[in-house]
Amino acid sequence: MSIRQTVAFSLTIAVALVALLVPLYVNVKLTNDGPEQVTTSTLFETGGPSVFVPLLIPVALTGLPLLLTGRAQRYASVATTVALAIFTIIASATIGWFYVPALVAAVASVVARPESRGT
Repeated sequence: MSIRQTVAFSLTIAVALVALLVPLYVNVKLTNDGPEQVTTSTLFETGGPSVFVPLLIPVALTGLPLLLTGRAQRYASVATTVALAIFTIIASATIGWFYVPALVAAVASVVARPESRGT
């Protein structure tokens, strides 16, 4: 199992949790007769349960190679890293930028030499 791939998987889980639990939206309501009202909301509060789908796509992509071994893991790592890059680019208008660190770790996992087995 690649440590870099595990880091990429961990980062995508962290991003999903942060996007779900940390208030990312701020709504400011200005009134003429009183102070303004500022409210914040999380992605889940704003989008409902449907936000799980786009948040779980990168988690599935980075987790799949961890389930495989040998050559299959190597091919899956390349394929899922390309898919994660495409997802990050397409979703860059919203949550895609959050996945750049995970993408960097996944790319590092693909381009690094295979880890040597201890002798």
